[in-house]
Amino acid sequence: HGTMHWVDCLDCGQRYPREDVHQKMLAGEAVPRCDKCHGILKPATVAYGQAMPERETRESELRSAGCDMLLAAGSSMVVYPAAQMPLVAKRGGARLVIINLTATPHDGHADVVINDKSGDTLHRILGKVKGLLQE
Repeated sequence: HGTMHWVDCLDCGQRYPREDVHQKMLAGEAVPRCDKCHGILKPATVAYGQAMPERETRESELRSAGCDMLLAAGSSMVVYPAAQMPLVAKRGGARLVIINLTATPHDGHADVVINDKSGDTLHRILGKVKGLLQE
């Protein structure tokens, strides 16, 4: 979970574009360090067993509680706290759409369930939306 496009400092949380850190490595810096505090940098992802960042988790809960619709795509929805966001959205009155190749524990709460490859399905949906916007 997260993104490989950014790199975060493990000490102060400063965020850098991945390309900037890659350039440091190409210039010979074996272990890239934070410019601000000299802490170790790592991709802005959450590894298995690593705690979710508290600030981002709180923000996700707030946004989920206030959304009109939550689209969950390509997730087994078994890893918490992320897996609770569809239920938070439903409690807030949102519609829930799940796109996943296999069943999830939250399918019974969803307004729409599409059992298909999420990438293919999202591509088709985007094509239809673009078509509607061009009319």
